Amino acid sequence: MADPLVALACGLSAAFLFLLLFGLSVYLLWRKRRTQALYRGLIPATPTIPRCTTPVLQTSQSSSYGSGDVPFFVPPRFKRAPQPNEEKEEREYAEEWDLHPDLNTQRGSVTLGSWFPLGSIRPDLYQLPEEPSEWALPDGSAVRLWFALRYQQEREQLVVSLLRAANLPVQCQGNGTLVKLQLLPSDDRRQRQAKARRKGCHPQFNDTFVFQVSNGCIDQCSLKMSMYTVDHQKKHHLVGQVMIPLRHSELKETAGKVQWRDLDNESDQPLSKNGDIQVSLNYNQSLHRLTMVVLRARGLQCCSDSGVCAQVSLKIHTQVVRNKWTTVVKGNNPSFNERLTFRLLPMQLDAACLTLQLQQPSTEEPVLLGIVVIGPFMYARGRELEHWNDMVSKPQELVRQWHPLGSADTVQELQ
Repeated sequence: MADPLVALACGLSAAFLFLLLFGLSVYLLWRKRRTQALYRGLIPATPTIPRCTTPVLQTSQSSSYGSGDVPFFVPPRFKRAPQPNEEKEEREYAEEWDLHPDLNTQRGSVTLGSWFPLGSIRPDLYQLPEEPSEWALPDGSAVRLWFALRYQQEREQLVVSLLRAANLPVQCQGNGTLVKLQLLPSDDRRQRQAKARRKGCHPQFNDTFVFQVSNGCIDQCSLKMSMYTVDHQKKHHLVGQVMIPLRHSELKETAGKVQWRDLDNESDQPLSKNGDIQVSLNYNQSLHRLTMVVLRARGLQCCSDSGVCAQVSLKIHTQVVRNKWTTVVKGNNPSFNERLTFRLLPMQLDAACLTLQLQQPSTEEPVLLGIVVIGPFMYARGRELEHWNDMVSKPQELVRQWHPLGSADTVQELQ
């Protein structure tokens, strides 16, 4: 008898608890909806914008904004008395605005005329030649280079603006073109480099470079510009070069004016008194190996027909570490094409140099025909210093260059 009563009591308790929870849920839902209705009544559906008493300049008079676009306005400008020139400019600007009404349909863009001359070029800094003859192409096969020089005396800076080139050879038109700039004499290994914007026979550069040089040294310096073409294998081939002596008085007269020079190529360079020698250099830092390839010589003043050989010496500080010789080749324009290698540590690059001597064998003593020293600033200047710096900066290729041979009187100075 007790078991049915217990079961009935449990059923009634569960039903009462369910009804209680259901009623509580309905009450909470009704209260939430009532609160939301009160908030919607307080906030209007279309916000009202107070009227602005100060006039503003809108970026677009008639435009439709999307759901994700936010219109913006330019704050008002302070008024002042207009000048005669400004009134004329405003009238011209208004006329242009009327002629081109489509400019006003660009949402988010503001045209303020001459109020904010951002990105404008100052024509007084660069005086372009007015006569068309200044941009005329050179006669024959000469390669012409246009540039501008400006020396800022208060900052002790030489500003070089490289503009364009013209009349490149046909075989160079499909390759990239670059110009290397170097201030001589200088112990700076870095060379400024300008790359042409596009390929062709009339490349344009439009690059500016700054060299730091003091007022007392500007008259002793020269600017060297060398033009190269870069083939598909990333090898540089010399097109021509020009050397410009710098004089403070001339820089003051031609400040900012566009000048041009015709480049001197290899065939146009005159032979030196004792002849020239062509060599290639390479330094492999991982193998500690310095390589010189003696290629050929020209214009030698041979005393006999006994032939010519080259002696290459590696010198560190004042000590000769190693001597090597090529085979004997006959003729005033001999071709050697021999590779000579030396062991040299990377830390010794700034203290080492290569001395090349062309000799004629003799029964008594070899006859010295000429000498050239290639090395860092401690030992060399000009082409020899440039060749050494190029070798250090281009470890993946053999850097080839011609060098004039010095006289035999310089041997005592080098030893």
